Amino acid sequence: MKSGELRPEKEAATPEIVTGERLANLGLRIQDAIGHRAYELFEARGYQHGHDMEDWFRAESELLHPLKVNSWESDREVVITLEIPGFAPQEVELGVKPRQVTIWGQQVPGPGATDAYPKRAPVALYHTLDLPAEIDPSKTSAKLVDGLLTLRLPKVGH
Repeated sequence: MKSGELRPEKEAATPEIVTGERLANLGLRIQDAIGHRAYELFEARGYQHGHDMEDWFRAESELLHPLKVNSWESDREVVITLEIPGFAPQEVELGVKPRQVTIWGQQVPGPGATDAYPKRAPVALYHTLDLPAEIDPSKTSAKLVDGLLTLRLPKVGH
């Protein structure tokens, strides 16, 4: 690249946006992932009963990555940004309702997996956001570039 030339922008990749009946399946997958990890903790303790809530909360803390979220709204839309380093677009799903957005992601282990988090860090993310205005889920757009997920949620009637 010659001096003074502009670098091409990285192409934005789009996570899957889930609406309608498919939202129930998304919630079940989140619960299943946590439940599976909680059972692994139960097994590791030698099937000792009486620690089910402790196992569940530990599983959540191990699996679910806390998110840094920013949002703002204009007359026409609500815009939300979330920092999710280490997640590829195909590992993220967005559940969109007129007054709520759910973000679910699970890193796929294997070759090419990112080292954005330490080995014992969370490998999934889950976050639900209540929206300040009613939006049109069918017009929602999302882009994930360099670990920054940007959601554009047009308000109803715009």
